[in-house]
Amino acid sequence: MTEQSIDLKQLERKVWKSFFEDGIWDIYLGLLLMAMAIGTLLSDSGASQATQGIVYLSLVGVASLFLWLGKHFITVPLIGHVKFGSEGKTRKRKTVVVLAASVLVGLIAFSVAALSVKGSMARAIPMDLFLPAIWVGNMLIVFSLAAHFLRFNRLYLIGALFAVAIPLDIVLKELLHRDLTFVAFGVPALVILIMGGIVLTRFLRKYSRLKKE
Repeated sequence: MTEQSIDLKQLERKVWKSFFEDGIWDIYLGLLLMAMAIGTLLSDSGASQATQGIVYLSLVGVASLFLWLGKHFITVPLIGHVKFGSEGKTRKRKTVVVLAASVLVGLIAFSVAALSVKGSMARAIPMDLFLPAIWVGNMLIVFSLAAHFLRFNRLYLIGALFAVAIPLDIVLKELLHRDLTFVAFGVPALVILIMGGIVLTRFLRKYSRLKKE
């Protein structure tokens, strides 16, 4: 392997790291978790399933729009557009596989829960423990693998904040005897949004200054 090829690989890794340095993915994921929090609030307030679905999908759409606009109008003008080589494409493919597996696990867990509720399956599995365990395990594994493949270390913390929502909901109900699901999802979401905002602010200061220089 030539010295030039080694330098190019090191450069690609550095650029890849800067791709997640803007905090926009953090804010996007925080918005997704906040959308879940607002969905639980609507459910508790007695809103119809149709209203809940429309509001949730709208919020997800807003989060996705923010992600696209942020990358297009903030990240690209400051650090440029990069077409990654085979190594970067491999990381993306692995991440897609992980996300697909996560969706599959979620569908299986939902199916098991639905069959149990309908009495079609023996109730040997306590749903009050099974579903939270699936949520926590799924979030931790998926975000950890994505963080590893993408070299995006903040995903470890974001995954932990996603995972803690359900256990926090259970603890709040046991301690306060109130349904505070909105708080259980909203607080971790707010932490992620604040973290993303801080990272984005640092990114803007750093690259705006470099661009002027």
